Amino acid sequence: MDKKIPLFFALKDYINKKRPAFHMPGHHRGKGIYKLLKDEWGENIFLYDITEVEGLDYLHKPEGVIKEAQELAAKAFGSDYTFFLINGSTVGNLVMLSSTLKSKDKVILQRNSHRSVIGGLAIFDLEPIYIQSEIHKYSGIPSGIKPEDYEDKLKNNSVKVSLITSPNYFGMCENIEEILKIGRKYDQTMLLDEAHGVHFPFNSKLPLTGIKIGYDMIVQSAHKTLPALTQTSFLHIKGNRVDMDKVFDALTYLESSSPSYLFMVSLDVARYQMESEGEKIWNEIIDLSNYLREEVNKIDGFYCFGKEILNAEVYDLDLTKIAINTKKIGLTGFEVEEILNKNYNIEIELSDSYNILIFLTPGITKEEIDKLIITLKDISIKYKKRPIEEEVIIPEIPKMAVTPKEAYINEKEIIELKDAKGRISGKVISAYPPGLPIIVPGEEISENILNYIYYLKEKKANLQGFIDVECNYIKVLK
Repeated sequence: MDKKIPLFFALKDYINKKRPAFHMPGHHRGKGIYKLLKDEWGENIFLYDITEVEGLDYLHKPEGVIKEAQELAAKAFGSDYTFFLINGSTVGNLVMLSSTLKSKDKVILQRNSHRSVIGGLAIFDLEPIYIQSEIHKYSGIPSGIKPEDYEDKLKNNSVKVSLITSPNYFGMCENIEEILKIGRKYDQTMLLDEAHGVHFPFNSKLPLTGIKIGYDMIVQSAHKTLPALTQTSFLHIKGNRVDMDKVFDALTYLESSSPSYLFMVSLDVARYQMESEGEKIWNEIIDLSNYLREEVNKIDGFYCFGKEILNAEVYDLDLTKIAINTKKIGLTGFEVEEILNKNYNIEIELSDSYNILIFLTPGITKEEIDKLIITLKDISIKYKKRPIEEEVIIPEIPKMAVTPKEAYINEKEIIELKDAKGRISGKVISAYPPGLPIIVPGEEISENILNYIYYLKEKKANLQGFIDVECNYIKVLK
């Protein structure tokens, strides 16, 4: 067992030595922790919160148990190299960009890329070439890109790197195989933000992972769907197109020099759990997801889409993500989430104008699902209104007036949102979650963008990037 989960057992063995400690962290193996916290959390968690000491290796130059644990992860996922990330998938996206591109380079991105990618554009002085995702008309969810639209961008731009996002937050998957084929035709280095697909390699009923078909770099968030601690992720490398020296440098620059052993051990154990039990675990979750879909679709006012939505833009669907549409009940997703939270003590992943999103992950029980079903039935009776007939119209991608880097470093001022038409945004404005950009630094704020922001404000979306809580003030370039 020790060799199958090397980092966990190495840490356990070290703790059992009970050595006097004259090093970080400052809580002195829990002895200095305030009693209130220690009583609540217990002793062990603080014992396992250790630093780099003898026998426990060093994340930024692994030669021992961390190296062994990462190699076991690479084997389990089917990659050539796998790195533990303890700063989330955000750092993985930054590593992918910085190790494959240089300043002033162009990179092809979906417009619905995560805000960490947008941040990378500013940090590394890159120019984005966006592809707008199609919008699933009924749900209003940005569903995916057409492979032919991707090829058009390659034909008309001098670019060497493409970063694809799949699946999206709602489990909708791109045709990553066809996109990869097109990218290779144009000699692209292919990067994949697969943050929401870390479980894909461990069950044959789940969508295809980009690792299997040969994307060059793939980022996956362990904490999103695996039983791992928040902030843990993996970075996978396949093939020989990536300069590994640049990858090592980027990881050194961008990741913490004081990595959490709690995080790394949770990655090691989660990998082992998936490798040994993943097929069974995800079979059970998929069965529960099918049951939930079936029951929700019996409730007046709610619609839970499944694989009937598959088309050119939605190539595949992760069935463990349960998107429940609320239009027929006459409530926004935001309103339903608030009702669930305040009146029924139920927490969900996110909401938007027309949907709520449910994650089913290891540990979920039928009892919890039945409670949700009963609750939705009750909401249908008590809160049903006239169905919403409108469709979300996502505004066109704004004009890029200056590069994200220029917008990031140049002087800014705070103005009222009502006065922002024609000004250049100094911050990312997004609805979070999922963190998809409405406008990014360097783009011109059009009337359509303003109207869309006002629409989201009216729907009580959680908008980020504003100066104030009421979302009335915005930073723009002087």
